[in-house]
Amino acid sequence: MIAGRLTMRALVERNRATGKDPWNNPVAPDFQPLATLKCFVWSNASREIVDGDTTAMVEDMRALFPLSADIREDDEISAVTDRGGATIIPGRLRVEGPVQRKHTHLEAALKRVG
Repeated sequence: MIAGRLTMRALVERNRATGKDPWNNPVAPDFQPLATLKCFVWSNASREIVDGDTTAMVEDMRALFPLSADIREDDEISAVTDRGGATIIPGRLRVEGPVQRKHTHLEAALKRVG
């Protein structure tokens, strides 16, 4: 069912930094490669927001993963490629909010890290 739809690969990284600095702030993130997961990433909608001289693009991106995937909130995807390794979606994406478990797959909201 869902396996035929997972035609992309996500290069997933997880923050390995723990602890606090001398001022009790979290230490700088240290993202390390975790896995290459089968996935399907798409954009529901994209819109432009204009506020005076400032313009921003807001995009609603989502991703499907197999039920067995090790993906969780705050993980980052460094690139989305096809099966052959060609980049489809460049740049970093962060998993926003908890990953939703569906009947046949996991679904995650993504945010572009800029």
